[in-house]
Amino acid sequence: MEFKTLGRDRLARELLKLGPITASDLADSLGISAVAVRKHLDDMSEKSLVKSHEIAPFGPAKPKGRGRPARVYSLTSEGRDFFENQYQSLAQEAVTYLATTFGDKAVKDFALSRANEMLKKYSLILNKAKDVTEKVEILSSALSIDGFAATTDKGSGPTHTIQLCQHNCPIAHVAEQHPEFCDAELDAFSQLLGVNVTRLSTIANGGNICTSLVSTSPKSAVSSAQLHKEKK
Repeated sequence: MEFKTLGRDRLARELLKLGPITASDLADSLGISAVAVRKHLDDMSEKSLVKSHEIAPFGPAKPKGRGRPARVYSLTSEGRDFFENQYQSLAQEAVTYLATTFGDKAVKDFALSRANEMLKKYSLILNKAKDVTEKVEILSSALSIDGFAATTDKGSGPTHTIQLCQHNCPIAHVAEQHPEFCDAELDAFSQLLGVNVTRLSTIANGGNICTSLVSTSPKSAVSSAQLHKEKK
């Protein structure tokens, strides 16, 4: 049966990349029937892996048509855990051990080391880009390969900004307790792109996605620690 052959990880990946999304649009993206998708969504809803909404909780609003609007679906925090986050518990324990044994500075140094590895890895492919727009597209693809399910959305107007969205964070639970990881990643993005990068929201801070606003104006990246402080 078509429904039985559809893995939840594949559905979750599409929800991360495209959500909030209707069942029919999700079916089109996966290339299967809407009936099969709805059965799978119902099963995931019972397990609290997805939520349905009359209005999308985040992302661009779609124009209203006639009749009752179709419900849209997005992953819950439990759903994200189901999607490629099997190592989060071990990562949390490791970072907690690092903090209690060697102090907060050791955690910050580790976060910076991780960001430096990101710089080394991504700079090799970004250096060939002709402009910021191409750099963001290349970075988005590289992040997706590494499990961040990244997308880009080109803005309009005089600022010519680009939104870089990460629909998944493999270390969200760690970053929730240690925002140094978000700060280091943001600084790495700013260095890689050579422009101002502002963090608008993070999954670790309770957002549905990690959203960074990329501008053509070279300014200092805004620290995502501000978001963590506001939450408290």
